[in-house]
Amino acid sequence: MERRAQRHAQVAREKFTLWQQGALIAAIVTAVVLVYLPALQGDFVWDDFLLITGNPLLQNVSGLLKIWSGGRTADYFPLTNTVFWIEHHLFGGNASGYHVVNILLHTANALLVWRLLVRLNIPGAWLAGLIFGVHPIHVASVAWISELKNLLSMFFALLSILCFLELDAKRLRDSAAAYAASLVFFALALLSKTQVVFLPVVLLLCAWWRDKQYTNAGRARPSLPAVRGPGAPSARTGRLGDPSLPKAVMRSSPFFLIAIVLGLVTMWFQNRGIGEEEIVMGSLPRRVVNAAMAIWWYAAHLFAPVRLMAIYPNWRFDSPRLLQWPPLIALVVVVATLWHWRNRGTRGAFFAVSCFIVALLPTVGLVRMAYVRSGTLVADHFQYFADVSLIALFSAGVACVWRQRQRAVQIATAAIVTLLVGAMGTYAFSRAEVYRNEETLWPDNLAKNPNAWQAHIMMAQRRFKQERYAEAAYYAGRAAELKPELADIHNQLGLAYCRLERFEEGIAEYRKALQLKEANPSTARSAAVAKIRTNLANALAVTAERLTGSASTVPEEAMHRYEEAVRQYEEALEIDPQQPAIHRNLGMLLVQLGRNDEAIPHLRATLRIVPNEPTARELLDAIESGRR
Repeated sequence: MERRAQRHAQVAREKFTLWQQGALIAAIVTAVVLVYLPALQGDFVWDDFLLITGNPLLQNVSGLLKIWSGGRTADYFPLTNTVFWIEHHLFGGNASGYHVVNILLHTANALLVWRLLVRLNIPGAWLAGLIFGVHPIHVASVAWISELKNLLSMFFALLSILCFLELDAKRLRDSAAAYAASLVFFALALLSKTQVVFLPVVLLLCAWWRDKQYTNAGRARPSLPAVRGPGAPSARTGRLGDPSLPKAVMRSSPFFLIAIVLGLVTMWFQNRGIGEEEIVMGSLPRRVVNAAMAIWWYAAHLFAPVRLMAIYPNWRFDSPRLLQWPPLIALVVVVATLWHWRNRGTRGAFFAVSCFIVALLPTVGLVRMAYVRSGTLVADHFQYFADVSLIALFSAGVACVWRQRQRAVQIATAAIVTLLVGAMGTYAFSRAEVYRNEETLWPDNLAKNPNAWQAHIMMAQRRFKQERYAEAAYYAGRAAELKPELADIHNQLGLAYCRLERFEEGIAEYRKALQLKEANPSTARSAAVAKIRTNLANALAVTAERLTGSASTVPEEAMHRYEEAVRQYEEALEIDPQQPAIHRNLGMLLVQLGRNDEAIPHLRATLRIVPNEPTARELLDAIESGRR
């Protein structure tokens, strides 16, 4: 009878635990979904047009093959692009479907963060998962469709760590399966986004955290973040020489190899995409100083997420001044101090801070980054991976306070944490609304950072499509002031000027754009140059026609412009001979100049590429009928 009662009590406890787990899961899922409700109504923004709606590789199976061969991609993230390919065929131009996938992945990541911290025996794990899910700094990774790469890579990275941590807890056969799974998940994470190259170091830190003990463990009482993991290696030395660490190093060696290979591949792709464009990163001292400043910046924005924006103000890349070294010195002192006192209560803090720094190293400007062309070194989406460790440290601190068992302290703690989480969720909700579309994203950015040239040029392009040419010229002009070395900005400004019939200013901008493009061997014969030459030729032809007016003879200046327009069209066709609009415009101009024999091949080329193009067909028929 007593045995039966004990069995019933155990079953009841298990049922209660299962119900409790379900309620905690539901709480995180509900919180994340509520925070990101505005994203479900969101549109495509920023890089989404390049990576998704305007990406020819997403159209057919041959594009999928090119995604994996890497022939036409700026970065080598084939798994992310494959998911985009699938989403494109499922959702087409409906952005809501893409947003649902992002939100589901982020929700899964929040739950996996909780699970990972439980596996590491870190208190406050559920709170950490909740905070990770609703933190406003992560909106840039969730509400921006292009950042699927962050979410997907994080998902596989967390699975890889969880499998790696299972190695010592399983039998030999199961352990081999867990190891293989961890390695595969890591490869998938890298193929989603190679920022996760830091993971092998994190695996070693996790092994150190779980297997190491404090010096004088019997006498020392650890503070909250220094919660012990399972196992009891010698407490005598406390140095990096315990038997578990060599084993972890040996196990992690294939991870390092894969990380190095795919990291180098990504660097090659980025350098190819950058070409000979000058991206100023600064000298080695400047890079190191900026890296330390960026790490402090990210920590500050994690704990005080205020005035978040898509593009932050410019950073300095000149030689560092004396007063810019203290952040680096402070960072070294903090890490060294935490390590020195690791056996007296700072072991958990050292673990968290080390993971945070290691996860940020690929993004803090130590190597050349294409993103730095924006003028800034930092962005919200760069810290998506790193935030877990400091959030865990904070949550563990909350759990330590909660365990004091004093009712007043628990009530105060619960109230403060509830207010903080509520405030984070509210701000994240408002940030998700900012990412709704480009009409909300860029004005918000310019209100906080009026010198963001990318925001200006994006607004210029949007206003141009809306035929609001005066506003387009204003935004493009500001972008040209802020980023005068970028040819595409001058081309956009030239287009706006010409729509406003300010042709001389437009021609001047086209010439600046050509000069900048042709000064760089890697862009001198690009398709963009063909477009700029075509725009210049169009403007020259229009101004020549205006100079001629109703005169019986063509003025000398007008003839010079006509001839230059013909040359520009011809040079554009040398670069892009399959562009029908250039053939048609050149054919029209040659007919206007009475050079029908020269016009006929271009009109026929237009019809060969675009059968029954009306203007080309009409002109060709007129020429042929006149010869009968």
